[in-house]
Amino acid sequence: MQKTALTLLATLVLATASGGALAQKFMTDKVEVEKLLTGATFIGVYLRTESAYTLKFGSDGTLTDTTGAKARWWVDEQARYCREWLDGKLKGNTGCMNVEFEDGQVALYSEGKKVVEGIVTGN
Repeated sequence: MQKTALTLLATLVLATASGGALAQKFMTDKVEVEKLLTGATFIGVYLRTESAYTLKFGSDGTLTDTTGAKARWWVDEQARYCREWLDGKLKGNTGCMNVEFEDGQVALYSEGKKVVEGIVTGN
């Protein structure tokens, strides 16, 4: 009986720990996302290619990436960071991403999959 109880307790502890590690804590307040990004520079890694990635968020809604490509950015009603590329290889591409901010780290998620992670400076 005691061994079964210990096994059950260990299972619950592991399930709780792994669930917490996998749970995504997306920002849900539009104003907070705007405050985080406006005038900031994101410095991180684009996970699909494992390459360095920078985004500069202008306070006027302009956005520039590592290659110098220009876009406009905004935060939608679901508190997602959205952008529309105006030039470069992604010209015409529009999309929105969930934002996760925890312990000074920022991650952007596209359709539930983490695509970028790093830090935000200068805001």
